Amino acid sequence: MLVLLSLVLLTISFRESSSGPLHRFQGYGSEVTRPFQVVADRIARPFKDGYGWMHDMAKAKKKNKELRAQLEKAQQQAAQYKNDAAEATRLGSILRFERSPRFPQDYDPVNSEVMTPPSGPFEQTIVIAGGENREIRVDDSVINGDGLVGRISQVGPTTSKVTLLSDPSFAVSARDLSSTTDAQGIVLHPATGSDVLMLDGVKVEQTVKEGDSIVTSGWRRQDLNSLYPAGISIGRITSYSQSDVNPDKQIQVEPSVDFSSLDAVIVLVPKTRGVNGP
Repeated sequence: MLVLLSLVLLTISFRESSSGPLHRFQGYGSEVTRPFQVVADRIARPFKDGYGWMHDMAKAKKKNKELRAQLEKAQQQAAQYKNDAAEATRLGSILRFERSPRFPQDYDPVNSEVMTPPSGPFEQTIVIAGGENREIRVDDSVINGDGLVGRISQVGPTTSKVTLLSDPSFAVSARDLSSTTDAQGIVLHPATGSDVLMLDGVKVEQTVKEGDSIVTSGWRRQDLNSLYPAGISIGRITSYSQSDVNPDKQIQVEPSVDFSSLDAVIVLVPKTRGVNGP
């Protein structure tokens, strides 16, 4: 009956003029209910505004989370690109060194990745990805594009341990490449916690100066040869002193190699190994 009544009222409303009784009644009803509508709108507006604010805040938080995720991904990609570029630069430096005249001609290079960094200040060693499977042997020299890294001290089937030049137990015969008196001695680590090396055994009458390049001497005798080929960079002289009571100079050497950032090295394998055996 309500539906029928509604249809009847709608029909009358459409057919009568704008000044008809039904239209006047609608106008009176609107005037009567307008204050209630205003009050209702004022009451409802804070709730509507609060809902809109919460909805916008939720959307903003979601967008912020998405932007943070995109930023973090971009930062990770940038860091990866930076690492890849640095690695490519280091590998390029190694390859250029292998093809340069400075590379020892009697040796084959075995490029190996560094698997573990130096173990500590009192035992400077690293582990590389290469062992018996790549013809590596104990006492093989280990270098990189900057200079002498160390020597192989242990060999396994697929990995090897390298004792670094910065280890207190390490020693290598060396000479001053710039000395007019062919100053020679032994480079070793003073085991004092310092990063510098010492060139020991240089007589006071021999001439050296700051900035001189120190390289491996690579001496050869009829029955015995040095473990290290000649001319491999060890470092440069940073300071020296002498006294009347000591026949030798006290010479400090800064190493050419940064032992804290090794990621790839070259093991020098003698070319005669494959012919004469281990």
